[in-house]
Amino acid sequence: MVDFCDKFKKDIIEFAFTQSGTILNDNPTNVWYCWTPRYQQYWTNLNDIISVCGMLGIKWLDDRQSEMIERVKWLNTPDTIQQRYFFESHIDCIKQGFEPVESQIKEKLQLLDREEIDRLNEALRCYLEGCNHAAIAMSVSAIEFRLLSLMNSKCPTAKLEELTLGRLIGEYLSNKQKYGSVIPEKHEPLLQHCNVYRIFSVHPKKERITKAIATSIINMTFAFLLDEDMKRRTETK
Repeated sequence: MVDFCDKFKKDIIEFAFTQSGTILNDNPTNVWYCWTPRYQQYWTNLNDIISVCGMLGIKWLDDRQSEMIERVKWLNTPDTIQQRYFFESHIDCIKQGFEPVESQIKEKLQLLDREEIDRLNEALRCYLEGCNHAAIAMSVSAIEFRLLSLMNSKCPTAKLEELTLGRLIGEYLSNKQKYGSVIPEKHEPLLQHCNVYRIFSVHPKKERITKAIATSIINMTFAFLLDEDMKRRTETK
């Protein structure tokens, strides 16, 4: 994110605050520059990342997310970025929100398998687009992938791939010792909860899947997949 913010700032200064090779300190060459495709490509990525960064469970980001949301809104409002100073100050504030925890973010992401990252990316894209059913289905599929992987690592002879998520959860909860108790007890209710809403999301039920429900499930998915205690249990059992 630090590199992204630097690239965003540098490119837009060259694009909107440079005339005849001279960098302007005040007004841009086009007052509506923030609504151009070139600018919006940066802004949309920044806005999306700030919208979901709280799901990482990092207190520093939690404490600063509200301010970063406000700053990113200003970055998309022509009246608030009519001078180069204000454009840069908003970008720098967002950069400072991520800079101290960059290594912590990387450590958390290293807990994820490539397949889990792909599924979470799809879940987040659906969530940001308001596709709540698809968001839940994809986030729970990441949980299913992790659960299946952990169970197979402890008992590779078990024929688990043929089981539905509900049956897979039942198999684990009924035979925790067999599978090395790799899932911390605090996450056991989450497994059942996610399976219920997965069924609602992929089958034509009358249950309405709201944004609040999707937010809850995705947050719990991240809490599950980024739990370092689970990784330690996997390595030591």
